[in-house]
Amino acid sequence: MKRILSLLAVLVFVVGVFNVKAGSFDVNLNGVYSKQKSTNLANFIGKKPVLVVFFYPQCPPCEKEASIINRIYKKYKDSIFVIGVSLSKDRYDIEDFIDDLGIKYSIYRIANKNQLRNIGGILATPTSILISKKGKIICKVPGVIDYKVMSEKISRCIK
Repeated sequence: MKRILSLLAVLVFVVGVFNVKAGSFDVNLNGVYSKQKSTNLANFIGKKPVLVVFFYPQCPPCEKEASIINRIYKKYKDSIFVIGVSLSKDRYDIEDFIDDLGIKYSIYRIANKNQLRNIGGILATPTSILISKKGKIICKVPGVIDYKVMSEKISRCIK
């Protein structure tokens, strides 16, 4: 019975994720550094596919995933947007995360955690979401992503 309930919970989660409609990516993002401008996740949709990585600066799995995301950014930076979104608003913790791990992709701070419902919610960090150019969520991965699997998904998405 527990297994059936677990499978049902996963199914509800997946159905909820993929029912996010294009244009519903209204998530305000603040710049980390003083000269970095604020933006909205919706501003990236429609130009190129987007890989959004939600993280918390003092999260060991997030630190592990940062090197994987750096590799993805290096390989696909001309074909997709790669955006890190910190769920912490502490600018100094985020700056340390960027500097200590050599982050190359753009990092923003979440302006309002309540807006995470607009993209199906974030239940754990890290969580990576691959969004097509047309605004369809291709995949949502809670936990550390696998470089090879995500590279394959990105390659299919940019074709």
